[in-house]
Amino acid sequence: MEKGFNPIEIEKEWYDWWQKSGFFKPRSDFEPWPKERIEKEGQFVICLPPPNVTGSLHIGHALTNAVQDSLTRWRRMKGENVLWIPGTDHAGIATQVIVERKLQREEGKSRHDIGREAFLEKIWEWKREKAGTIHDQLRRTASSLDWDREFFTMDEARAAAVTEAFTTLHDKGIIFRDTRLVHWCVALQSAISDLEVDHKEFSAEDDEIKRRINVPGYDKPIPVGLIYNFYYEVEGTGEKLEIATTRPETILGDTAVAVHPQDPRYAHLHGKRVKCPFREGSIPIVTDDITVDMAFGTGVVKITPAHDQNDFECGKRHKLPELIMMDKKGLISMDGPFKGQKRFDCRTNIIKALEEKGLYKGKKPHAMSIGCCQRSGDIIEKYLMPQWFMRCDDMAARALKEEQTNNLKLFPKRYSNTWNNWLSEIRPWCISRQLWWGHRIPAYQCSMKEGASENTIPNDDTKNWVSGRTEEEARQKAIKKYAIKPENEKFLEMERDDDVLDTWFSSGLLPHSALGWPNVEHPDFKQFFPTTLLETGHDILFFWVARMVMTSLEFLDKLPFEHVYLHAMVRDKIGRKMSKSLGNVIDPLDVTRGITLEELHKGLLSGNLPEKEVEKAKKTQTQMFPKGIPECGSDALRMGLLSHTSGGKDVCLDVKDIEENRFFCNKLWNAVRYAMQSLSEGYTPPTEADIEKLIGSPPLLNTEGAPFVAWSENPLVDATTKELKSRCSGSRPVTSNKEYGLPFACHWIISRLDYAICEVGQKWEAYGFSEVVHTLKNFLVNEFCSVFLEMTKPVLQSETPHPDATVYQHTLYLCLEYGFRLIHPLLPFVSEELWQMLPGERSAPSIMVAEYPTPIGWANAGIDNRMKDILAITRTVRQVKQAYQLKPKESDVTKRPNITLAAKKEFHELLTELKEIIKGVEYTGDITIADYDAPLPEGHVPNVATTSIKLFIEVKKYIDAKKEVARFDKQIKLLTNSLTSTEKKMSASTYTERVPANVREADAEKVKTLTIQIAETKSARDIIASWQ
Repeated sequence: MEKGFNPIEIEKEWYDWWQKSGFFKPRSDFEPWPKERIEKEGQFVICLPPPNVTGSLHIGHALTNAVQDSLTRWRRMKGENVLWIPGTDHAGIATQVIVERKLQREEGKSRHDIGREAFLEKIWEWKREKAGTIHDQLRRTASSLDWDREFFTMDEARAAAVTEAFTTLHDKGIIFRDTRLVHWCVALQSAISDLEVDHKEFSAEDDEIKRRINVPGYDKPIPVGLIYNFYYEVEGTGEKLEIATTRPETILGDTAVAVHPQDPRYAHLHGKRVKCPFREGSIPIVTDDITVDMAFGTGVVKITPAHDQNDFECGKRHKLPELIMMDKKGLISMDGPFKGQKRFDCRTNIIKALEEKGLYKGKKPHAMSIGCCQRSGDIIEKYLMPQWFMRCDDMAARALKEEQTNNLKLFPKRYSNTWNNWLSEIRPWCISRQLWWGHRIPAYQCSMKEGASENTIPNDDTKNWVSGRTEEEARQKAIKKYAIKPENEKFLEMERDDDVLDTWFSSGLLPHSALGWPNVEHPDFKQFFPTTLLETGHDILFFWVARMVMTSLEFLDKLPFEHVYLHAMVRDKIGRKMSKSLGNVIDPLDVTRGITLEELHKGLLSGNLPEKEVEKAKKTQTQMFPKGIPECGSDALRMGLLSHTSGGKDVCLDVKDIEENRFFCNKLWNAVRYAMQSLSEGYTPPTEADIEKLIGSPPLLNTEGAPFVAWSENPLVDATTKELKSRCSGSRPVTSNKEYGLPFACHWIISRLDYAICEVGQKWEAYGFSEVVHTLKNFLVNEFCSVFLEMTKPVLQSETPHPDATVYQHTLYLCLEYGFRLIHPLLPFVSEELWQMLPGERSAPSIMVAEYPTPIGWANAGIDNRMKDILAITRTVRQVKQAYQLKPKESDVTKRPNITLAAKKEFHELLTELKEIIKGVEYTGDITIADYDAPLPEGHVPNVATTSIKLFIEVKKYIDAKKEVARFDKQIKLLTNSLTSTEKKMSASTYTERVPANVREADAEKVKTLTIQIAETKSARDIIASWQ
């Protein structure tokens, strides 16, 4: 066995073997698993949130995978029928943007230069490359996915599901076409949904530099956070109306000016008109009590129905025309002096023109929220155009009810409020996108060629459409819808929509589409739908989770899953959101394999970052990873991420935390190395009969004398919280040093193992990942390695055979075997490696299909309390040796101090058993057990270990008494000065009034502690002084 833990070496072989052995596949692939068996033995089905094929996975994906894989492995070890479905998402906008940039950078061409088909082929090439990278990352992080069931959101089966969904919803009238205002991204040349808009907030107090946004297509940042005041002239009167706007360029599209009907300032203007400053004619002054707030600004509002949502609704109320003043490229489209100008250039020029006309008053900073595209950073324009929309109100109401009635459970529960708020205020979803990459909408625009005897198809872009699973089906629908006579059918023309569907439309059909829907007779659909859990980041609760719930209820009248667990965002160590431009994004493989700072810098150059942002990112990398990232391994990465996953709190990741978990893996490695050395050659692990003989029947664990029962059935478990009312199932005194035939140390560690099993079982059920990590690390490091292993050394490394050696060996083996099974869901690679190294036959071919431990009935608080006393003794010995500057591990046995343990009678038998272990662990001389009131032996100093045990340790012959007295005198002086200073502060006349209660309490406790320390130090000094 190698001396040290090498993660790369042990991880590279196991994954392929697991997959080839079929361990990732559900049991129902090999044996029947009907409904009755599901109810009895369980079934767990989860779908991987499909990562985008935009590039490689980031650390947030690593958290998702760690959470899901740990749950999957735990459930699999529990014997359930487990399926974890892999897949990737085509990510329409994001992928198209990246490939367009790559095409421009490498070939100097746009997608329009090479055409739709050639461009799509380039995206498919990109997808194949990036999907391979993603697969590699998932494998390297031990994700136990059933790869035979992998899907891609644009594969043939998912395309069929999308077509079925769109056509069905269109036939029902849930999907409809209408001319409405949409969020238009000029840079992407596409509409985007509400959820794809980030709102940047600006206050009136922000300085000029802060009030700027970099907009694609402009050389300089665009000033924002300003409000401009100008005048409209009232027609025929010469009167001017002052109006404020944040978007002066939209004056070109104004079709009215509104005032409040009850505002006396403007009552005389009702029904009049104002002159258009930049086009012929005038526009009306309308009264509107919805749009206008009399108390805000001047009480006069310009109305631009084609470019503002509130104005659009106002325009509908007053039947105003809708003038589109710019085209989709952001260029002014209205005739006049500004035609062809870019929108923000026009803003500047319009202000100049208003000044020349004497219609401009000025500008000032203004608090405002500006919508920007998440993908491009462009400032979003409200744009009036025909698009496909989906009504969501009825589906949202059902989804809302399912959560309110607890049929759908959200974890953490606090997200219920967010869920309710969003679904209660849902609006029609714009589902069409002006892209090339995505699911092309299965809708056809109909028209009649010349020659038909009549044309029954309306010339209306919102009413001349049909949809179909095939073009022929759509044709038959058109003939029926428009009552086309047989002789005119040959004149029917249909043109398929060039637009594609929003990416979230296809993702929203998961998980049912991943299981074969719309074919409800598909074996996977019948076996695995509905699934068990949806686990994802809280940031896509609405993008994805709500839409899956809505579509599943609509198409199948079932929830797609029972539970939703929402993990938090992974941020850098100082709490910043990870961003490529900031340079704090961490690739999971960089953590597992390690990477130098120079290589991190090179990675920035191979990405899509603009040159000006690369230097900024390099600076951040240098600050965060001055020595690069050390090789930590996949297991350490998983455990580090899961150790911070609690209650949905954001994970502030420091790579040092991951490295500490690598050290933890190394500790387990060394524990097995020690065990292999300590288990004598030819050692045979205990059989079940041996274990029964070794530990017998479990002791009774509660005061009523009832036998131990599993925590889930235990009356001492709180039925509401599922928490143990105490740390054990009960408590009973330890009356024998070898109760039930076990040495004390063995009995204690098995008790602690049982506690760990019990607590971990609860925490897995409650998605308490950080608690699982804490419990197992505490058992394996603080209890097993730091205490029990040390106690085995005097027994197993004794020069003469120890009578309890076999029992210690069996206990050592059992703790390792159980411990590795307990921690396998967290550390799959190292646990498999070490579990397979243990001597004897394994209970299963792989640890991942071995049984997950269940409580064995040995948890006991009484023995825990006794061990606390023993540990207090060892701790006191170390403290005294340190205080008198004695070597902690003296190799010369003649220089080890003798000890007397003065204890109450009930401890004598236990201490007699353990004294040789204490002697070996703490490198002491002989240990004598004496009565509690025994006199202090010559040359010893007294110490209190516990209320029942005093410790006298021999130091006289190892110290210079004169020097020690001088050292104690100095220490007494320092303690006395501190006490005097504190008492003086407390005696001040204003102390009680001015000092907070918590500080006064701390001062009082400090005085008490210093008084005791001075007394104890003086006592020790006097004893040593008597030796001079």
